[in-house]
Amino acid sequence: MTPPAEGTLLRRAAWSVSAQTALAVAMVVVIVSLGVVVLFDHQQATEIRGLVRQTATKADDVNDPPVGIWLVRVTGASRTASPGTPAAVVGARQLAEDPPGLVSVDTAGSHWTAWVDARGDGVRFAAVYDQSRHIAEEHRIVDATTLAGLVGVILAAGIGLLVGRRAVRPLGSALQLQRRFVADASHELRTPLAVVHTRAQMVRRHLAADASPRQRAELDQLVADTESLGEVVSDLLLAAQLEHTQLAHSRVDLAELAEEVGASMRPYAEQAGVHLDVAVEGGRSDGLVVSGAPTALRRALTALVDNAIAHSSSGGAVCIRLQADGAGPFAQGRAAGMIRVSVEDHGDGLDPTEATRLTQRFARGEPTSAGGGRRFGLGLALVDEVVRAHQGRLEIAGAPGEGSSFTLHLPGAADAGTRAEADG
Repeated sequence: MTPPAEGTLLRRAAWSVSAQTALAVAMVVVIVSLGVVVLFDHQQATEIRGLVRQTATKADDVNDPPVGIWLVRVTGASRTASPGTPAAVVGARQLAEDPPGLVSVDTAGSHWTAWVDARGDGVRFAAVYDQSRHIAEEHRIVDATTLAGLVGVILAAGIGLLVGRRAVRPLGSALQLQRRFVADASHELRTPLAVVHTRAQMVRRHLAADASPRQRAELDQLVADTESLGEVVSDLLLAAQLEHTQLAHSRVDLAELAEEVGASMRPYAEQAGVHLDVAVEGGRSDGLVVSGAPTALRRALTALVDNAIAHSSSGGAVCIRLQADGAGPFAQGRAAGMIRVSVEDHGDGLDPTEATRLTQRFARGEPTSAGGGRRFGLGLALVDEVVRAHQGRLEIAGAPGEGSSFTLHLPGAADAGTRAEADG
């Protein structure tokens, strides 16, 4: 998947702040609503118990009970009740059988709270509360708090979005300044560093024949250091372009690109005593075409080959291996339409647990006996950014003492075009 643009990331950050604010407010509203309902039920229960107790103990007939209260008089098998009392309440056995005091009447699928007061002449007065009033009041409270909560969530989301945009605006400005600084600094440093590197080479080439080995070694190190510094500056510039601009894409034949990189790096490999080879699985180079930026892909593949050579001992071998998934013994389980470009070496290898860390900028591997240490720095991080910018992924494999393999999984040209349209 193509890395999102800076503006998209900032908008996502603003929406994230808005969503988190709305979620926090929603949680507060839910907690407050539950608290209100629980508190209302508790207060209502206390008031209902007091009301039915007072009504039952003071009643001398079943006429004119308080609003929302039914009075039932139980005398042996005979019962009289205030007008409007449901028949289920009048005939409830709890009114005659339960001990005097607070009574729960459950009948006809409904629940009522009642208080039974026993008189000395065997007469019982029961005051029963009409729960429908309590339920209606509870529903009104729940509806009111829900409506208020929804309005609060909407307002919180709007305020969160406004605050989020204001919060990320300075971040966007800082990122823009950082990008401009990296690009300008890298661009301005490339020419002076190239001049310094050239002058260092000239000094080494015209070094007097009677120069001491130490002087020659120091000059060799100076040339190597200026070359490495130039590569770091180039990597910084390309990384800034990959992160913040959309590189122009064209059809790139990976087989031709691998041959070009192989031809370019072969003299360097021979100087290190390493055999560099390019192999196409199945013997067919057609179909190894992707949609991408040739310069970026060449830089990524060159960085992998450079690291592989530096990590290989004299007499070792490095291979650039290409394969279209769906062909060859290693294609099982791979997604159709993907092309794999692997750089394999048989050097000291690497610890697989370090694979993720090594793709971070300025991360370096442990020193090795072959090349003085994996020279990842920005290199492998840049490779990972190039691959992700081409909707692919980087796979790292290896084991200590058994060599390593770095594989670029890239979508074929037709597949890449389809995905780009889908992302757009």
